[in-house]
Amino acid sequence: MSWPPPSPRIRELIRRGAEIALTPSPDWLAELDAATLSGAARGQIAADPVLAAGTRLTNRSNLLFWAASNVRAPGEPVPANDTQEPLAVARDMIRRGLDESALDAYRVGESVAVRMWTQIACTLTSDPEELRELLDVSLRSIAAFVDDTVRTVSARMSAERDELTRGTHAERRETVTLLLEGAPITQQRAESRLGYRLQPTHTAAIVWTDVPDADLSQLDRAADA
Repeated sequence: MSWPPPSPRIRELIRRGAEIALTPSPDWLAELDAATLSGAARGQIAADPVLAAGTRLTNRSNLLFWAASNVRAPGEPVPANDTQEPLAVARDMIRRGLDESALDAYRVGESVAVRMWTQIACTLTSDPEELRELLDVSLRSIAAFVDDTVRTVSARMSAERDELTRGTHAERRETVTLLLEGAPITQQRAESRLGYRLQPTHTAAIVWTDVPDADLSQLDRAADA
């Protein structure tokens, strides 16, 4: 999607609005999170603490990504958000058996974000023509950003699915299934396929964070500890 470059005045208004959007109120964030985690279609995500936390992080990532881009280059197209947060959630959804239909949360989030942005825009000018141009440009920008990000995340989900159904991951999943079903696979064979010793006692844990902008590498280190 493309649109005519905004006038210098509208660029300045968009920049000012984006600066406001960089510090969203707790109420706005709570509304955004509630919307993207509600409804029957998103029930499995909301019930999973890892996916729910990842969705909240992704909401903030998308919001700040778009706003920061419009502070730097007001009114210009914003590239897809291919940062860690949305791509990590894409991986986790595939590993829990979800598919691209789960990405409808992006459309729900877009609806909430548009309403929030419109409220900001209405505080920036009282001139009807300025407001019309401001909303025309910025709402096109939001729609294009969400479309491009959904395509990027969908591609990541497809790649993750291919990886899980072929090669090493598929072999490991098959081996674990055989072990859980009590199949007569030898310990030596299972360990060879898993690349992991089965002899010691094993402990499982689920780790996640609800902290916005958390360093997810800390979770990896905790899981490896």
